[in-house]
Amino acid sequence: MADISVPDFQNLAKKGEDKKESVANKRVLIVEDIGEMRIMLKSLMSSLGYAKIDIEPSGQAALKRILDGRYDIVLSDYNLGGSVDGQQLLEVTRKTYALDHSTIFMMITADTAYEAVVSVLEYQPDSYLVKPFPPEAFMRRLGRVIQQKKAFNKLNKARINEDWPAVIEEAKAIMAKHKPYANLCLKSIGESLHAQGSFKEAKTHYMLITQKHKNLAWAYYGIAQCEMSLGQYAGAAKNLETTISLSRHFLSAYDLLADAQEQMGNLEQAQQALRSVLEVSPRSAERSKRLGDISAKLKDWASAEQAYARVIRLSRDTVDETVDMYYDHLQAITNLIASEGENSKLLNDKFKRSLTRLRIIGKASPVAVTNSFRIEVQQYVTRNHIGEAIKSWTNWNRLIKDGKASPLTEAQEYTLKKRLGLV
Repeated sequence: MADISVPDFQNLAKKGEDKKESVANKRVLIVEDIGEMRIMLKSLMSSLGYAKIDIEPSGQAALKRILDGRYDIVLSDYNLGGSVDGQQLLEVTRKTYALDHSTIFMMITADTAYEAVVSVLEYQPDSYLVKPFPPEAFMRRLGRVIQQKKAFNKLNKARINEDWPAVIEEAKAIMAKHKPYANLCLKSIGESLHAQGSFKEAKTHYMLITQKHKNLAWAYYGIAQCEMSLGQYAGAAKNLETTISLSRHFLSAYDLLADAQEQMGNLEQAQQALRSVLEVSPRSAERSKRLGDISAKLKDWASAEQAYARVIRLSRDTVDETVDMYYDHLQAITNLIASEGENSKLLNDKFKRSLTRLRIIGKASPVAVTNSFRIEVQQYVTRNHIGEAIKSWTNWNRLIKDGKASPLTEAQEYTLKKRLGLV
């Protein structure tokens, strides 16, 4: 990248406003894996008086920062190396700061295709820029977003305080003054009506919007939310399918559709909804876990194993890696072995890898150690490898005596020994 001269942006500040004072306490997070771009963005923000600027080269590290503390501005690249991309950061930011809509999120991407899908995304950035771009273009976009956030300042404060009548009042006032913000205001009114429990009124509000604007995915989603709250699950499912047909990237619609299908006892349809959302957004460990759980309820152990394996891949070596995800995976493999027979070397290898990792991350927990041996013994018994099961129990029992594994009750120990033919 060529050297970039930073123009004087002081004139962009509002006349008569002490710019440095207005931004002195604002927190900025820059997420960018290219060093030169990080330097440029920091230089631009510093020129405007922002001093509290954090920089992260990876999405995973940025995700931890977003979860740990609130940021006023997030500038993120779309294509980040690693398991977390810019769109996931945007989704987490919107969910984490759900009531505080004052946070600015700007997406920066070299992917020209992003422009084609951004308008139908459920979680839209406040603005975005396609690389390469001149500093002046960045500042113009940022300036427009700041002005919009100022227009919604009172509304956002009311939202944070969960003063829903005030949110509705402010939304109507903004809509009367700023017509380009009409859709944002209508959306805020619907969300506020729902939040205060006025489900029928909120549903009517959203339905009136869809009569005038038939392509607003969020309005159909709003209707579905109201129907879920009213126990109208079939209607909700229909409106969620409409939402998805209008916006394939409306991820929460898939989640709510799975909820609706579960409420109606349609586990296979719920499973399909989750499969569909993972095709759109494959890096969601949370949704993969839910797919695994529903597949386990259906005793679809092949799908459960695949889903839990995805959870492990997405979470390994992160703060989200837990022993529980390995229990789920090992149990799914054990059940799959029981249904397919013992001649699957691939399944046996998967079991060994997950068991080894479980023992590494859970070695300091006697409960985790005991549970790892419990499922290992169960797997050997399932395969009718009683000799191996007895060896596992012998090692397990030694660790129990050494205090490195949690003890069994007398009844549990007797049952185990009986299964192994030791009593």
